[in-house]
Amino acid sequence: MSRAGVVAGRGEPHRRATTAVGVVVAMTLVAAGCTVGPDFERPTDLPTPEQYRGVLQPQEAASFADLAWTSVFNDPDLRAVIEVALRNNLDLRIAAARVEEFRARVRVSRSYYGPEIRATGSTSPSPGTPEDSSYSLGLTLNWEIDLFGRLRRTNEATRAQLLANEDFQRGVVTSLVSDVATTWFRLLELDEEVAIIERTIESQQASLDLVRSQKRNGVASATEEQQALAQLAGTRSQLPLAQQRRVQTENLLRFLLGGEPAVVVRPAMATPFAVPASIPVGVPAQLLARRPDLRQLENELHAATANVGVAEASRFPYLSIGLTSFFGLVSPELGSLLDGDDPASELFSVGPFVDMPIFQSGGGTASVDVAAAQLVQSELAYRRGVLNAYRETADALVSTDKVRAVIDEGVVQRDAAQKVLDLQYKRYRAGVVSYLDVLDAQRTLFTAEIDLARNRLSHREAYVELYRALGGGWK
Repeated sequence: MSRAGVVAGRGEPHRRATTAVGVVVAMTLVAAGCTVGPDFERPTDLPTPEQYRGVLQPQEAASFADLAWTSVFNDPDLRAVIEVALRNNLDLRIAAARVEEFRARVRVSRSYYGPEIRATGSTSPSPGTPEDSSYSLGLTLNWEIDLFGRLRRTNEATRAQLLANEDFQRGVVTSLVSDVATTWFRLLELDEEVAIIERTIESQQASLDLVRSQKRNGVASATEEQQALAQLAGTRSQLPLAQQRRVQTENLLRFLLGGEPAVVVRPAMATPFAVPASIPVGVPAQLLARRPDLRQLENELHAATANVGVAEASRFPYLSIGLTSFFGLVSPELGSLLDGDDPASELFSVGPFVDMPIFQSGGGTASVDVAAAQLVQSELAYRRGVLNAYRETADALVSTDKVRAVIDEGVVQRDAAQKVLDLQYKRYRAGVVSYLDVLDAQRTLFTAEIDLARNRLSHREAYVELYRALGGGWK
């Protein structure tokens, strides 16, 4: 590829230049199909396990990641929050603007296929003539001929970069939907924690009042009163910490929604989100087409492959033809040139030239080596991304499965702890056990309730992560 100007005069020189241009055009048409550099192919030796590690039963092609997020998260309050995020989130708007940037870059790359017309003006000294200088104005037209495919490879790389950025935008959508859902679930769980702490404080305050009443009657000791007071103070100290985490979670959710820190409106009695008992996940081979980050890495690999061709083609002659390399006026006087008066003369010049790198001090070879090294990096990044996708999916699968069993045992533990506390209250009033037994039962119930709430959150988070790991949420 090259840039060529063309220089000729009128009459016979003009005809000779026109003939030369014809020869160049003919040679160009013969070589137009030549494109150097490797053609892109997806790596064929990628690991493709038949099933994900951690699946409970053999899977078919159907996956809940193929469902729209509106179907996966069927809570109307959560859907409304996600819709606000998709409209206002700044990371998503930045990604969309970047897509528009690369769409424009593709148009710029396409424009190189056509001719370029430029206005020119110059002055040059004329020693030995009545005038010291001559002036010229005119137009030049250069048309770069894609002899070795540099323009085609450049356009191919730019289009692949556009597709990569479109997939990056889809990845932002996937992450945003997952982050909003997870943050929403965390906020509701913190509401539950605050409610548990406040309920426990009320219970322990009632116990303290009971101990003080019995102390006045000579039944309870000062030691029991201080024990009850200490446990109540310890529970009260957890309330501001839970409230702090709740406010910070609200701030994070507001940030994801594209807003300033503020209270997040939510239902007072939110219905707990239930993770489905059966979750179809499909087969691993679908990840390559479904996950936006893998699609992005593949398109970046495509762009890196095309850039090798760009570097290799840049080592060959740069050929352009100028159909009217100069068409304008030449005059020894600038005023005559501008006014159109004599002695200005017209000049029409045509003629090809070849810009061929002869010696680049190793620059051309080094550029190819740079592109080849970048290609290796892109391929390794793609392979790493595929392995990471399998790992994330397997991790989310085992979390979704194992946490379910933890929740089942947590429900048993909480119910048993509640019964123990009720029995210990009765036994304490009857004078059978000391108040230490009541305190221990209160601590056990409180811990069981908090752990159960957090484990249920972990189950919902694993479900959201599984949906994201499978590539759901952007369609």
